[in-house]
Amino acid sequence: MARTTVVFSAEQAAAALWTYGEDDLAERALALTDGQMPTLWSIAGSHWTRDHGLPVSSKLVLDKVTAFVAIEFIEGRVRPLAQERRRPRAKMPERLRNARPVAPGTAI
Repeated sequence: MARTTVVFSAEQAAAALWTYGEDDLAERALALTDGQMPTLWSIAGSHWTRDHGLPVSSKLVLDKVTAFVAIEFIEGRVRPLAQERRRPRAKMPERLRNARPVAPGTAI
């Protein structure tokens, strides 16, 4: 069975956290190192399934998985997001709005 990996940058994780009301964790996500990211990608891959077990009541989308994984990694546990619905992108802080993706060749 193939292992799924979901690849994203620390900036994309911060943007996802902000999107779901996790402002304090968004700042902490910006400090994630390149060396930590493969662990987050692996965790995200394990959640990117039909039976993900994450505390959501709506459809699981990629930015939610990214936010949940960042919470799990930073806080050491899975918990519900601060808010289920996305904030408007137009209100996102400029530094997060154009989050850099992972550089080609970086993925595991």
